Amino acid sequence: MLVLACLFIPLLDAGATGNTNETEKDAVQNAVEDYYIKGLKTRDFSLITSICIPEARLYGIRSDNSLAVTTLQSWSKRFDPQNPPFKTLKAEIIKTDVQGTAAQVAIRFVMDGREIHDFLNLLKVEGDWRIINIIDYATPQQRPGES
Repeated sequence: MLVLACLFIPLLDAGATGNTNETEKDAVQNAVEDYYIKGLKTRDFSLITSICIPEARLYGIRSDNSLAVTTLQSWSKRFDPQNPPFKTLKAEIIKTDVQGTAAQVAIRFVMDGREIHDFLNLLKVEGDWRIINIIDYATPQQRPGES
């Protein structure tokens, strides 16, 4: 009987880890929705800075294929709440991976019909999920008449 009991303990433990991972996945998604996505939609940069570490960077590729690296401070200077770069912005978290204190979130935005994908890397710092960096990809804009 002792042997059978030992066989069930790892199975129970695996189930508990799975629940913990789902709880953390929910916590990551809630933090991203409540701060990052809401900050973008409402043009409230203080929400974005509250989920990012101060050293966080935004990475992307310019139209000439060179690397663009933007600090939060530089991004905030271009973040004009009175003149958003969009009329409509829809967001959908399409993937969330969590392993211990590390997480990645993929978000699909549709901004005035144009798709933008943000890939966030997060760490759980002192009990809170914080964005470490953001990789941004915008689909190329089509010229009028192209399909």
